[in-house]
Amino acid sequence: MIVACAAALVAGGSAPAAASPTAAPGQQLDRGRESFKRGDWQSAIEVINVLLYPELQLARREQVIEAHILLGAAYYQVGNRERAREEFGRALQIEPEQSIGTRLYSEGAIRLFDETKTDLKIRMEREEEKRRIAQRLKEIEDYKKSLIVYETHPYYVNFVPFGAGQFQNRQRGKGLLFATTQGLTGGVSAGIFLYLASKYGLSSSSVPVDEGPGVRRLQQLEIATGIAFFGFYAWGVVDSLLNYKPRQRVEGEDSLLPPELRDGKPPSKQKTSLRDRLRVHPVLVPDGGAGVGLSLELP
Repeated sequence: MIVACAAALVAGGSAPAAASPTAAPGQQLDRGRESFKRGDWQSAIEVINVLLYPELQLARREQVIEAHILLGAAYYQVGNRERAREEFGRALQIEPEQSIGTRLYSEGAIRLFDETKTDLKIRMEREEEKRRIAQRLKEIEDYKKSLIVYETHPYYVNFVPFGAGQFQNRQRGKGLLFATTQGLTGGVSAGIFLYLASKYGLSSSSVPVDEGPGVRRLQQLEIATGIAFFGFYAWGVVDSLLNYKPRQRVEGEDSLLPPELRDGKPPSKQKTSLRDRLRVHPVLVPDGGAGVGLSLELP
């Protein structure tokens, strides 16, 4: 019995030391590095992977970076380029300026690492530019909302035909309605009058007898459309006066932005309509007063 125990002790002493499952993370990383140097890629993957997933076992920043690079290079060597890119990317997210050399890694792994580094840098620059633009737009929008700008409305515009009063009151639909109806009725009435005047003169005595009925119908249409024009005009004036406001608060325009917000602002769409090119801006007047000015932006 004693001999058997002694034999067992001798056998235990001569057996190679097995890896302890409770080895320190630093020692595990050393084992993974040694496996990688020997070209035992699969063993390197198995050892290093448990240091990173599902929970990070390494405490030092440089160890985490090295573990991701070693794992990525090992995946590259076994042909898994997609996973290699992921691990290289995670290392570069920790240290964007990290680089690797040929002392330990193959040229193919270095090339893939550099490609990943370039792609990540471009993506981060784009994300930073998007963030900067979003922040600038928010600052501009917040500033415009804080502005108190009033647009003055001249009273006489209420009596201008073709929906001018409605457009001034910011009632675009009504403005288009009155502009269309008044344009059609007034245009037809004026057109008939000019036609008859140019053909027969202002006096109806020069109209041939056989053309009389036709001329009479044209005159009736001229009068009817003329009456309709003045009816729509009166309606438009009344509607404009009912909705008239001497001044109206409007949204702040880009021209009112301070230089620090206007410079470097993302380009906006080119403005071609008259309404888009009209600018409202504050102006100073004598005796310490202030008012609102109106200007036109040339295309």
